[in-house]
Amino acid sequence: MTAGVLTSAVLLGLSSGLSSAVGKPAEQVEPSLVVARYVFSGENPVSEEELQQLLQRHRRQLATLKQLEEQAKEVQKYLRERGHFVATVYLPPQGFANGTVEMRIVPGHYGRVIVKNESYATDEAVRREMGIKAGDAVERETLERGVWLAGDMQRLEVKTQLQAGEKTGTTDLIVNVKPKGKRMWGYVGFDNGGYRYTGSYQYSMFANYASPFRQGDLLSAGGVMTNHGGDTWSGSVSYVTPILSQGNKFGISYGKSHYALSDQLSSLGMTGTADVVSAWWQHNFKRSRKANWYGTLRFDWKQLDSESDAYVSLNNPKETQSWSLSIHGDSLDTWASGGKNTWSLTYTRGDLTIKNDLQRSLDAIRGKGAGDGAHTAGNFGKYNLSLTRLQRIDDRLALWLSYERQWAEKNLDSSEKMSLGGPYGVRAYPIGEAAGDDGWRWTTELRWNIPQREGDKNTWQLIAFADGGHVDSYHDGNSRIAGRGNGRSLYGAGIGVNWSHEDNWAARLHYAWKLGAEKAESDNDANGRLWFQLYKFF
Repeated sequence: MTAGVLTSAVLLGLSSGLSSAVGKPAEQVEPSLVVARYVFSGENPVSEEELQQLLQRHRRQLATLKQLEEQAKEVQKYLRERGHFVATVYLPPQGFANGTVEMRIVPGHYGRVIVKNESYATDEAVRREMGIKAGDAVERETLERGVWLAGDMQRLEVKTQLQAGEKTGTTDLIVNVKPKGKRMWGYVGFDNGGYRYTGSYQYSMFANYASPFRQGDLLSAGGVMTNHGGDTWSGSVSYVTPILSQGNKFGISYGKSHYALSDQLSSLGMTGTADVVSAWWQHNFKRSRKANWYGTLRFDWKQLDSESDAYVSLNNPKETQSWSLSIHGDSLDTWASGGKNTWSLTYTRGDLTIKNDLQRSLDAIRGKGAGDGAHTAGNFGKYNLSLTRLQRIDDRLALWLSYERQWAEKNLDSSEKMSLGGPYGVRAYPIGEAAGDDGWRWTTELRWNIPQREGDKNTWQLIAFADGGHVDSYHDGNSRIAGRGNGRSLYGAGIGVNWSHEDNWAARLHYAWKLGAEKAESDNDANGRLWFQLYKFF
């Protein structure tokens, strides 16, 4: 029905419901009525209470046809601002009996969903992650969620456009999908973030391959080797794929590592291996530009072996099976010039089996002080919390804040403890320094981007930072380490520079010094410590 015919039809219904001013020709006065109530027909995507509240001020007021049409547009604007951005509201033919005004709502539905796909993924994979089919209501939230989730598939660029559908009240959705970047990418790197007795210098390489099965999936593999050659290394391979329905992913991985102690500890003839098999399922609860929420259920199986050529009593094979449940996400806000937040909370429940009879007996000893066993075998549990914020100060200056916390339910095996030192912790101390069952760690980092000259392919960033943390070595508080108590606190500060180049190079150079008298135990003690990383991306 055209607007002219519709208006005429409404006017015909007004003849008995509207009044004209007394003493004036009817053709010179626009008919009007006192609105008693509003009713809404069609498909209302919000609650009727919301719309009644919106129009409350117009009730018991005199209104002309033009004013009623403006009120319908007010409702239409309200719906569109709330994400129903093609919704239409109009006055259908009616008699306005007893001052009742009917408004009809057409929220808009998808007619066709057309996928124009030039990417590595199949059309079906794109449709699954978009999660929109013909007949669905057109809503900003569901469209935005679908675009972001489809764009999360590896190496895809997703753009959408809307056009009028073939049927009245429908809108066609066109999904344009193109490859984004190379199908295979990764990096090689060199850093000094290794452990002193297994090799301080590390060489690394990781590679990713997008959509090996054309599902928006990802195959990754990589490894690290230290300057001690083949004695110390680690490698891993993983596969992640969207699965079943929109927002779900399944992943599996296998990792293996080997170490051999050297330098002053070489006389122990100590070597060790670790095999880790993991599987996880992740579900997205909310996906948008400003906020994202995920849940992850994960299973880990670990086989840990350590043995000594010199001392049989040091042999200690162990096996761990654990489940973890986590909820995590990120958000953007405009507080104080704007910033980005990330957060995660994880609960892990597992079981540790000590396979060596001697080590199992030592672990179970009930005594006092150094004569007490660690009591790590059997069931265990722990909570992990992580919070970060990147706060914008101005166009060049930003503040990075990070906080991590671990709570244990009992004494933990060394593989489950958190540690404070290293290039991603308290940088004034060596890697692995101060490990414990319970503890916290924080970082504050001020970042300043150096102005870039025209034509310069280099990007430089100067930083100043402070790090700190505390751990309790054993949850039960019973110190088993001679010469000091159960708790350790580390603090440090420093400066650094981050660099990147348009030809896919990146590097970091950070220098940190200790704050306080706490000495390093996992490496030579020093007042200052230098960390560097160099990466070439491909």
